[in-house]
Amino acid sequence: MKRRDFIRVSSAAGVAGLVGRGFESFSAPFEADGGFDLHPFIKTHPEAVFINLTSVKEKTDSKAKYDAAFKLASEMFVKTKKGKGYPLSTKITCKPNWTASRIDKKDPTANMGITTDIDFIEGYLNGVKAKGLREFYLRECAAPSSWVVNGYTPMAERNNFDLKNLSTKDFWELGDEIIFKKIDGVVFKQAGYMAPMNAPDTFLINIAKFKTHQMGITGTIKNLQGITGKKFHQFCGGHYDIFKSYDSRYHQFFQPDYLARVAELHKKHVEMGIPRWDTTMDRPPYGGGLWMEQWVQRMLDSYSVTPTGINIVEGIYGRDGDGFAGGPHEGGKAMDIMSNNIIFGKDPFRVDIITHWLAGHEPGNFGLFHIGIERGFSDVLDPNDIPVYLWENGKAKKIKLESLKRTPLITLYLRRNANGENEDRYHMVDEPFDYNAWKGGKIARTEAPSVKALGTDSNDKVVMEVTVPEKGNVYVDVLNKDGEIIWKLYADDLEPGVHQVVWDGFSSPGLYTTYVKGMGWDAESEMVIYT
Repeated sequence: MKRRDFIRVSSAAGVAGLVGRGFESFSAPFEADGGFDLHPFIKTHPEAVFINLTSVKEKTDSKAKYDAAFKLASEMFVKTKKGKGYPLSTKITCKPNWTASRIDKKDPTANMGITTDIDFIEGYLNGVKAKGLREFYLRECAAPSSWVVNGYTPMAERNNFDLKNLSTKDFWELGDEIIFKKIDGVVFKQAGYMAPMNAPDTFLINIAKFKTHQMGITGTIKNLQGITGKKFHQFCGGHYDIFKSYDSRYHQFFQPDYLARVAELHKKHVEMGIPRWDTTMDRPPYGGGLWMEQWVQRMLDSYSVTPTGINIVEGIYGRDGDGFAGGPHEGGKAMDIMSNNIIFGKDPFRVDIITHWLAGHEPGNFGLFHIGIERGFSDVLDPNDIPVYLWENGKAKKIKLESLKRTPLITLYLRRNANGENEDRYHMVDEPFDYNAWKGGKIARTEAPSVKALGTDSNDKVVMEVTVPEKGNVYVDVLNKDGEIIWKLYADDLEPGVHQVVWDGFSSPGLYTTYVKGMGWDAESEMVIYT
């Protein structure tokens, strides 16, 4: 007996759910007491990274940025039936990268790229709100004094988003507005998070900025350090003894021997050959491989207890330099560059690897990704081992990584200054890396041909996935119960891997058979669609 994929169809709105052995049910749209979830292809493929190319001409075009974000969110999330997906009572928490930023009086737009674009945040969250969500919380530890002048506070107020300063008070002043998580970490024993971050009834939308920083490229993993409370979030604040510099009431949250642990791990990783890990500190306690070891370990400690719903890098325009106003251009300034890409996915490590690659760097040269594998948080290092999809109008198209345009962003990440080297302060980290010598993780790849139904998209079209074992032309047929072909798709010269197929021709319930055929191989599955 063939395994069947069961798809339930709402009589009012089309396809509504998928049930059956081996599958999660997904929800029907347009029910007043329903829920929400990620698009079924995004949800089913946490190993994938998706690229949405925008067409914004100027970084100051607020409407274009808002519209691009709203459209993307509308496609990435779907409505579900009651009891399926996430309930509408779920608190949506959002972490933008709203770090310290000041208005340049000579050029008010000069420093826009320091932070996640405000129009993008507003458009994206409203796109999510349109699915029926009611509670939205914006949390950021950095520079609350600049929220009003940068427009964050007025934006939150007009959209009824909860934006609250919880980062300038110590934990004993916050009561139930700080959430503690136990951590068996290198640095942390416990960490405090700005409520409702890390609460069990939340869905975290993590939106980083496509820009350079001392850690390389500010990606989604680093962005998460900003959900912690005072004294917990100063990950990049130098390599120093917190037992000598922090109020004693904080000491209980840190491993008593964390400095020795960090030093031992740094020595180990230098011997392993992690690139640039042997760099020395330019100005202690900042800079150098030892400082970066502390930063990475502390960051991953916090990451270990922080589940994310979706991880996004807003790259409508990117920024080079030091992450703030300083950079390699005239007058020692940074520069914003129109890059017009939005990078997203379930797995923040994979999102960040592709982000570094798109910024012109070689991901294998960054210690974060090596240590992530070592600590069991990641299973991939080579960007070419990550399935990449172009996201267009709610559909995912598998592409080759090299087909994407890269936007080189000059960074001040660990400069090579050991063994007589004297690299420029601002530089690219694009030296070749031998990935074959470092293959230690799993490569997400399924070779057996298959076709199966996943659910419905935001337009209530049937979403299926097809696994192609080898490069070639592929045919997908949908047959009715009488064996008649009622819908066909032909794809020319598909690459091996998993591809999304959207059946937009559904018209009536019944039993259907889906075939996928290539040169010398085929697969089939059955689905029952009913009202």
